[in-house]
Amino acid sequence: MIRLLLLFILTSTGLAACSSGQTAFRRGNFDLAVKRASQRLHQWRGLGKRGYTKAPLVLKQAFERAYEEHQKAIRNLSSPSNTKDFPWETIYNEYEKLQSLTNNARTCEACAEWLATYPTSYADRQQETRQLAAADRYELAEQAFAYREDNRLAAKDAYFNYQKALSWVPNFRQASAKAQDALPFAILRVVVEPLSPTSEISAADNRELERMIFRQIDRNEAPSPFVRLYRPDESAGDGFPIHQAVQMRVSDYVPIRDNTTSSTTTVYSNQTYKVGEKKINDSTKVDVMEKVSGSLTTYLRTINAELTMRLRAIDTQTGKTIWEDSVWETRSWQTEWQTFSGDDRALNGQSLKSANLFPPSRWQLYDSLSDELADDVVRRLRSKYAKD
Repeated sequence: MIRLLLLFILTSTGLAACSSGQTAFRRGNFDLAVKRASQRLHQWRGLGKRGYTKAPLVLKQAFERAYEEHQKAIRNLSSPSNTKDFPWETIYNEYEKLQSLTNNARTCEACAEWLATYPTSYADRQQETRQLAAADRYELAEQAFAYREDNRLAAKDAYFNYQKALSWVPNFRQASAKAQDALPFAILRVVVEPLSPTSEISAADNRELERMIFRQIDRNEAPSPFVRLYRPDESAGDGFPIHQAVQMRVSDYVPIRDNTTSSTTTVYSNQTYKVGEKKINDSTKVDVMEKVSGSLTTYLRTINAELTMRLRAIDTQTGKTIWEDSVWETRSWQTEWQTFSGDDRALNGQSLKSANLFPPSRWQLYDSLSDELADDVVRRLRSKYAKD
């Protein structure tokens, strides 16, 4: 057992040691080839030294190819003819790759002479690139900022790009203050109107359901940083225009649907019993043994209740419908019982099921429905506006 374990360890180590990065080099993945070759030089040489001796050569060839690839990408991205959006952000990533490439290569002591002709750090280039990337974002934010009061989406773009500028360079110019100036104009303001009258439930129940919905709205956070849900009162909108109004109405209510079904099956005893006698040769009597049977009837009583609410959002400026949806809740209660006719021995000792004699009332079902429906409505609203 010890010999097998030792052989496994030696074999595994030998296989790991054979990787000099040559496979990655052949596949054109030069950054990975440098990393693999560097790792190989820090492993135990193993029983075979071929991969170890090849690693410095693979590392040099792969480094030169990778370095040129990244420099070419930087030249193309920084060219005036480049049309790609936010090129400095991609250039920064190229410098990160160059730094990682250099760090991996510099672990090779035998490579110090030829590596001396290449930069050891790209920190200055990265810092310059950060400034340029932040300036790109800031300029775009400034263009959108000019329209913030008349165009909510422009205000949102301005806020987003100011924040991106700050992610590249903290405290960049006036980005922080201007982002806060743009934010109020970027928010989508939605008023949730009172429940519309309905013939499905009473006016009192309608008001109570409305109260539960508004209570859930108050308890939850805003669906997104750029959306606010308001009650229909004088302070709705915080002094800014309301963009959308959500209208709700109970469209269907089935207070109780009571249905009973039944099914009958013939059941048999597991063993045979004497059910009579018969004569053999007109002189000998023998018992007649058979399985006994009976009819087992199973009844299933189901009580259902359903409550449906329709929702729609309209544009307050045009009156056009933006979206429509519905929320549906159901409650179900069941009880099962059995009756039997025939030979009781066919039941094999099994007891008959008894019915639950206390079904829920119509009001109990409604309370459960309405409470869950209020939660569902708020969840649906949050889902609708989560990505705005």
